[in-house]
Amino acid sequence: MKKIALKILIRSVLGFAALLLFNTAGGGFGLSVGLNILNAGVLGVLGISGFALLLVLQLL
Repeated sequence: MKKIALKILIRSVLGFAALLLFNTAGGGFGLSVGLNILNAGVLGVLGISGFALLLVLQLL
């Protein structure tokens, strides 16, 4: 259980960094996704598909 929680925490931190990079690069194109702990958690759990989900939800 501890190992899974650590893995999700590490992936969430990496997801937060990926959101930060995306918002920096995507700002020029008018694309951005909210930079918060909930979105980072979605990326930590779902990975790339979670990013696609957040992007689709942002566009709706």
